[in-house]
Amino acid sequence: MIRKGRFALWDKREFELASYQRQYYLQSADPLDLKNGFVKNGSNHVYIKTISVEELEDAYEVIPYGMIEGYRFAVEGYDEKTGKVALVTNNPFVKERIEVRPYGEFQYIIEILLEDIVIEEDRVPILGFDGLYT
Repeated sequence: MIRKGRFALWDKREFELASYQRQYYLQSADPLDLKNGFVKNGSNHVYIKTISVEELEDAYEVIPYGMIEGYRFAVEGYDEKTGKVALVTNNPFVKERIEVRPYGEFQYIIEILLEDIVIEEDRVPILGFDGLYT
């Protein structure tokens, strides 16, 4: 599974973090979290909990990437049907060594099977956290 987006630690567990009009919400797919103050969010088996930044243990953005022949590529997307991950870079030297296609202005894309690459992730602290727990 490729993680991408904002996450937070609360009660020593990691949750996806969403926000709307300066209000923050933890998201869970576990119905057992209903016992922890989460409420059902529609009919899509997602549970949410309104949370303040002060209640969080940590908050960070997860930025997935893969390395191909020493070049760093950002994860653009993943197609579960084909099992391929789309990787993008703006490094112009890549096109001379790797078979990539133009993608937008000054970018290059390659699609490869997820099993053929190791996806790593950077964690960038957000909301005033300094990344002590990462």
